[in-house]
Amino acid sequence: MALSHRTAVLPDSELRRYARHLMLPGAGLEGQQRLKAARVLVVGMGGLGCPAAQYLAAAGVGRLTLVDDDRVELSNLQRQPLYTEVDIGQPKAEVAATRLRALNSAIRVEPLVERVTAANVLELARQHDLVLDGTDSLSARYLLADGCHLVRVPLVHAALRRFEGQVALFPSGGPCYRCLFPRPPPPEVVEDCATAGVLGAVPGLLGSLQALEALKWLLRIGPREARLLLLDGLAGTVQRVALAQRPDCPLCGESPTITVPTEEPLTCRPGELAPEELQAALEGPAPPLLVDLREPWERKLVLIPGEELHLPFKQLAQWQGELPRERELLLYCRTGIQSAMALRQLQQGGRE
Repeated sequence: MALSHRTAVLPDSELRRYARHLMLPGAGLEGQQRLKAARVLVVGMGGLGCPAAQYLAAAGVGRLTLVDDDRVELSNLQRQPLYTEVDIGQPKAEVAATRLRALNSAIRVEPLVERVTAANVLELARQHDLVLDGTDSLSARYLLADGCHLVRVPLVHAALRRFEGQVALFPSGGPCYRCLFPRPPPPEVVEDCATAGVLGAVPGLLGSLQALEALKWLLRIGPREARLLLLDGLAGTVQRVALAQRPDCPLCGESPTITVPTEEPLTCRPGELAPEELQAALEGPAPPLLVDLREPWERKLVLIPGEELHLPFKQLAQWQGELPRERELLLYCRTGIQSAMALRQLQQGGRE
């Protein structure tokens, strides 16, 4: 049932709760009824999903579905204040649902401790009026964007790194995420928060902007066309960019080639080692030299036993000529991204 065909009655307690909304031109009682009837899917309850879901719950969005298969970790608390130290080890979706119900008992909050996959993305999106992308991986972003477009559900996307980020609204008819980025870049050139870092308040700003774009869409106020907002946290600026549909877009163009959602299997890429392969190599007759590319603070988390050389990735270009050529090197870092970049750098320098 379409959002426009559903109405919701507001009791006196909700009229008092949403009084500041009822005063707004273009919102009012009818707009608040739209919010109560709305169904929003929030995928990813991390740095983006936490503030976005909090403001949607506080605004009175009637049904929120929270999807995340991750658990709260200590490192999350720097930028995800919806959680506390006592929540460490608990499923994010379930903890967040409990907190949001406490914030607003008049709404329905459903946690799903699972991943969005090619098998479920269409049905999940189809059951909602709008989707918020709070994911932190490229594969998930493309999968979610493809799924939303295929079932004609608007998507509010966000991504960030360090001191900057972006928020985009993609209406159901296009332009879409692939009009901006037709294909994913090579994984070794992509830095996420785990590798590049992020100032904790940045995802708070971006998640709030996502909630703002979602609420405007549901209230039917403000512009309805696709747009991109670019946040520079250091400069303190937000730039608005209009988005145009690409005729050659593989998803929403004149001759689309993507007609069903797909996802790449998560396996070791060529040159990577599974844990059992690493153990066999280290116990073999000619064990490789381990080259630890991590920063000193990362080495405090865990060390791999064996002969090793500590060479932080930032210093690789300066010292790569000193690496022994008579031994096989095994590069490793915390996420796999920097080791892949280092491998390419060494190969370009003539090392096989």
